[in-house]
Amino acid sequence: MDDIYQFAIDFEQENQEFYRECADNAENERLKNVFVELAQEEEKHEKIVRELAEERVGEEEVESDIVPRAREAFEKIVEDFQQQGSENLTVDQVDIYREAQELEQKSSNFYTEKAEETDQEDVREVFEKLAAEEKKHEEILENIIEMVNKPQTWLDDPEWYHLDEY
Repeated sequence: MDDIYQFAIDFEQENQEFYRECADNAENERLKNVFVELAQEEEKHEKIVRELAEERVGEEEVESDIVPRAREAFEKIVEDFQQQGSENLTVDQVDIYREAQELEQKSSNFYTEKAEETDQEDVREVFEKLAAEEKKHEEILENIIEMVNKPQTWLDDPEWYHLDEY
């Protein structure tokens, strides 16, 4: 297996483990579910990279609908917050979420760089899509960090969710 693919697979596995740990440690059930979905996304990315390595491009759909699902979870968190307060949105996990955001940024940069380096159009296209997916994850984490750091300000903002439509 090409080193690039193995590196990407290792990266995706590391991200999966990280998100599972975040889910295990999240006190808010809805936030826990967002992390479970992020872990599933990384698992899907791993499968896609394995297909690339085996020259089976395009068997798995790269693009996901995680942003609308995350937005829905955030809306439910807002409802919970308005009814119960923010006792289960603790800031003690913020550094971990920042680390996850950095992992996503590294993943996005890696796929962007490898897309530019390859001369195979189908591989370039998949890497560009993976980079875009990792960027979505980075934005979701940014929202989680903002929400946990300043829940009242974040929730009071009429544009409280900063997730772009894709």
